Amino acid sequence: MLPGSADRDFRWLPRLLGIPIGLLMLMEFLEGLGYLGELDSRGIALRAGFFLIFSGCVVGFFKELPAALLILGGTAMGVISSDAPLGIMMIPALVGILYLCVFLAGKWKKEERRRLTKDDAL
Repeated sequence: MLPGSADRDFRWLPRLLGIPIGLLMLMEFLEGLGYLGELDSRGIALRAGFFLIFSGCVVGFFKELPAALLILGGTAMGVISSDAPLGIMMIPALVGILYLCVFLAGKWKKEERRRLTKDDAL
């Protein structure tokens, strides 16, 4: 189990990494709006994936699990609909996985605390 300070620091890691990635995805999404009439279905799906990743980075400041699901879903949408190299689209997935780890670590810590309190009561 992480000490209290390390736990708080670990929570900020995906948030700080998500800021530039979220801004980049917002920029790509807004750039695609100018070409909306010219985009095919794959281009529209790619832009929707960019928007999901941006949304996940914003939601991540409040809730970790929805952020992880939005970012990983947007990344999957981008990988499926894009001709971009796989490595480029995996950078946002790293942030999504970090949000998932933060959520699971918090859930594990809460369960551990509940178990210890239950043992002390007996």
